[in-house]
Amino acid sequence: MSIAPYFADLYASYEAELDDLSSDSEGRSALKKRLDEKRREIAHILPMIEFAPEMVAVIFHNAFSFNSPKVMQSIIFSEPEGYGDDFISWDELSSHLSIASWAEKLINATLEAEGGDFFMVMAAALEFIRSNGTHTAHAEVIENDDFDDDEDGALQLNESGSDWLSEQGFESVETENN
Repeated sequence: MSIAPYFADLYASYEAELDDLSSDSEGRSALKKRLDEKRREIAHILPMIEFAPEMVAVIFHNAFSFNSPKVMQSIIFSEPEGYGDDFISWDELSSHLSIASWAEKLINATLEAEGGDFFMVMAAALEFIRSNGTHTAHAEVIENDDFDDDEDGALQLNESGSDWLSEQGFESVETENN
């Protein structure tokens, strides 16, 4: 099985956010200090769960231990299309987690926000991916069936890119190489 594109894309942003918080401008470790600041500002950053969830999800860094890897894998291997009835609820998922005591207040505040239930499932999934190395060692991103990955498809994509660049006023690579 493979990580669903939704989680693969979101994890890349999550990882970048953690990396960004990791050190200060002088290169010193700053992750703990910055996460503590974000955690204290939860009321101000919660509205971001709708448009930049990775920037809020980092507050749950190291908040979970996963008692059922199979449950977590079933989450990250599926697309949460529409985030409806088919997607696991936080109440159901939380019974498969050990949660750090410091995170309880943050979780309760998050669950009160619109979209908080889904966000908590997503945050736990991102932490599962990070803590288990699932993003690199255990899974590949699901390939899109609509994408033609053969040589002809790559050639068509290259030609489309060249055509678009020409329309924008740029010379094509072929013209520059001649």
